[in-house]
Amino acid sequence: MTMPACASTTVEVWENYNVTIEVDSTTTHVTEELTIKNVIDKAVVPGYGYITLSKEQSSNLLGISIPFTEKLQGMEISEVSARLDDGSVITDILVTEEDDITTIRYGFWTPVMPGQSRTIIIEYTTDDIIDKGILFDDITYMIQPSSIPIENAIIEADIDGKHVSYSDSQSMKTDDKIIWTNGDINDNGWELNFEYGTLPLPDLPVKWSQIFFFLMFGIIGIWSYRQWKFKN
Repeated sequence: MTMPACASTTVEVWENYNVTIEVDSTTTHVTEELTIKNVIDKAVVPGYGYITLSKEQSSNLLGISIPFTEKLQGMEISEVSARLDDGSVITDILVTEEDDITTIRYGFWTPVMPGQSRTIIIEYTTDDIIDKGILFDDITYMIQPSSIPIENAIIEADIDGKHVSYSDSQSMKTDDKIIWTNGDINDNGWELNFEYGTLPLPDLPVKWSQIFFFLMFGIIGIWSYRQWKFKN
């Protein structure tokens, strides 16, 4: 998510950048609560903000993702809305969908006074954020690089009672959510990838879907070799 910089010095910071991903049996609802703080001694108007969305789509075989076949594509989204923390509805929203990226542009024209913070809440629904498989589903979400420094970022996932079997960042679990935090987002942004499913498997540094993929082909290879050896 980016906004145009007002000057070479820091004028605003993202005090909190919180993303909640709620998954159910039919669709996925995403809520982004972004708190911007004015760090200078004059009132500022943030202007246009942008949230860019894309996903890694893998080829699959029998519902199992094939490793190293990922490519970026834009996400189809619907029910897009924006409001401020006082309940004011933001109607200045434009959604642009392209092959490899989807962009939400919103207008944040409310002044933020010196030392004060305001929160903007963006919500949307999508069927594209999940790469579905037979045993495991996979989600990749990226907080894009921003011209405004991001001090604290949190991504929360409510995955409908399922179990995380792989994550590329350290997580913690509450009663109903998995939470990832990042207090050091650099110019590269933050990409989070995790895999989950119904099986209560341990969280490994390798995706279980890849383990099952190689096991399946190993079994096919052994069976084919035995058939060939039996015939010869």
